Amino acid sequence: METITVDKLPLDEKIILILKKRGIRTLNPPQAEAIKKGLLEGKRLLVTSPTASGKTLIAELGMVNYLLSKGGKAIYITPLRALTNEKYNTFKDWESLGLKIGMSSGDYDTDDSWLENYDIIVTTYEKLDSLWRHKAKWLNDVSYFVLDEFHYLNDPERGPTVESVAIRAKRKGVVLGLSATISNGNEIAKWLNAELVATNWRPVPLKEGIIYPEKKDFIIVYKDNSTRKVYGDDPIIAYTIDIVSKGGQVLVFRSSRKLAESTARKIAQYMNFIKLEDKKLLDIGREIKEVDDAGTNEKEDLYNLIIKGVSYHHAGLSKKLRDIIESSFRERILKVIVATPTLAAGVNLPARAVIIGDIYRYNRKVVGYMDLIPVMDYKQMSGRAGRPGFDENGEAVIVVRSKREAQKVFERYLMSDVEPIESKLGSESAFYSFLISIIASEGEKTERELLEYVKETLLPKELAKKYFKSGLNWLLDHDIFIKIEDKIKLSRFGSRISDLYINPFTAVTIREALEKSEKSCEIAYLHLLAYTPDGPTISVSKSEEEALIDELNCELLVDEPEDEYEFSNYISALKVAFIVYDWINEIDEDTILGKYGIGSGDLRAIIDTMDWLTYSGFHVASVLELKDHKEVLEELHMRVKDGIKPELIELVKVPGIGRARARLLYQHDIKRPEDIVMNPEKVKRLLGPNLGEKIVREAARIIA
Repeated sequence: METITVDKLPLDEKIILILKKRGIRTLNPPQAEAIKKGLLEGKRLLVTSPTASGKTLIAELGMVNYLLSKGGKAIYITPLRALTNEKYNTFKDWESLGLKIGMSSGDYDTDDSWLENYDIIVTTYEKLDSLWRHKAKWLNDVSYFVLDEFHYLNDPERGPTVESVAIRAKRKGVVLGLSATISNGNEIAKWLNAELVATNWRPVPLKEGIIYPEKKDFIIVYKDNSTRKVYGDDPIIAYTIDIVSKGGQVLVFRSSRKLAESTARKIAQYMNFIKLEDKKLLDIGREIKEVDDAGTNEKEDLYNLIIKGVSYHHAGLSKKLRDIIESSFRERILKVIVATPTLAAGVNLPARAVIIGDIYRYNRKVVGYMDLIPVMDYKQMSGRAGRPGFDENGEAVIVVRSKREAQKVFERYLMSDVEPIESKLGSESAFYSFLISIIASEGEKTERELLEYVKETLLPKELAKKYFKSGLNWLLDHDIFIKIEDKIKLSRFGSRISDLYINPFTAVTIREALEKSEKSCEIAYLHLLAYTPDGPTISVSKSEEEALIDELNCELLVDEPEDEYEFSNYISALKVAFIVYDWINEIDEDTILGKYGIGSGDLRAIIDTMDWLTYSGFHVASVLELKDHKEVLEELHMRVKDGIKPELIELVKVPGIGRARARLLYQHDIKRPEDIVMNPEKVKRLLGPNLGEKIVREAARIIA
């Protein structure tokens, strides 16, 4: 392919200057192909190429050139908040051209009107869906949509929203889809009304292989049939030490947190033979110990690993811990991360080598059953191998138990294409939410007009019509939709649940439980919210199950189900309820983590979700005019975020005051923001002069 230098591009000189500042003089093959297919003319494109092949720059050139030549706004949409932050920081370069970069994620009950002043907005699929539902006026100016990580269409949880957003985006402006390999790229490009740009080019070539035991050692067979041996008692340790001893970094993927942690500890025992940057690792270890949103035991465990150049990484860790681990790996100080597969889909963390330790994972719906991981998941993990600028090759190996198994795995993962992208709107919950989203964002529609949107889904036509009929009836029967003459609209109840961005089954579960019940205990409300489809799920052992039931001393708002799978969700919700109950009664965080066997990241995720669900429950009770339930849920919501008893609610309204500072002030007879303003010296004595001064100012601002 002919090389394209940036000087030859029909771009504003200021754009070319920014590219050169980044060290970009020529475009790589996917970028050159996108230019040839009409990127700079505002053509719709679907770009599929491997990880780290420069797709973000394609989006930047498309957006910036379009905005400078045609005006309007552009939205860059990602599936993950971590990616939203990453892209936002990358795009800040363009502010020197006078373009303002904004970012928004989370908080679904707002239209973010402040974004009207921004030109490029980075957000998540869910947040954009929510903004459309709130009819944010500034969205009328958006005419360029970048759909990042577009293979998330195939994700059972996120896929329905990605598809819903894509359907509306392609009706409203230019669409640029970006993805790793999509095997049915022509079909998906046609659906987007876009031209396909598909390449297999990678900046660092990838060597893929299988590692299996042979006599007392381990042999690696690569895709090109070349082989080599590594020596030791364990394939993961042997291969990791081999790579690290040659100056490389390794990402190891394990199927569970427990395996990730135990594997990291085993590898750490062998790191004494590796030359490490001890002083820098000690500094990182100390930084870990000072993190304030994590448990003491977690920090101690990670410290002991990190000083040996190794760490584990999973969602059970707090965000601050994960950030430190990721940045120290990027800086090449940390040599090995053992992670669960969620890391592969998240932030950009390349390594010389990737080890896929497990090709099976537990099926959450069938107890004791293991599924083979999809080829797409393998591609996501192996795609992290090879650091541009550091490695001549990246290596990805799959661990298997025998030579016989190696052949099957070789065929399935190394020689096969990824699964075709298919619609994930084929469930009642997803499809009904899709219908609500269309009416909320596009306004009232006739049945025929709404069906036109349904026909644009990727679902087979007959299946889409079937879901449409049953969905429409269910939404009308449950007073979410109302029909006036021939127009379908949202009811008052439907409009509120759409704004709250909760699953319609969550809303109906809450409504039915509250309407048939008298005022109940706090645990009962927390259990109800956790038991909805939007509630957090958590594993519960048999002994925990018995203890939870024994500890329960009030009647729950939902009846115990007979179905075994539903009962496990019911008990999971009860554990969540007790965790949150302890949290809002100011039980120490370390005690909660130890008592329930969870990590600080789990606790934060549970709190964030239950903060949203108590807010939603309070608003559902409010719109239904259930005064007693509303009062309990409103107070619970005010307590969940900070983990406080009722008497501290007023104090934590002051920015900078959390549960610990509020309790300290309260114990010294400072109980309201007014007390802070009236006793500035006392506050400074309790909190320290600088922080105290700041808190007094914030309190004064609140009561002004």
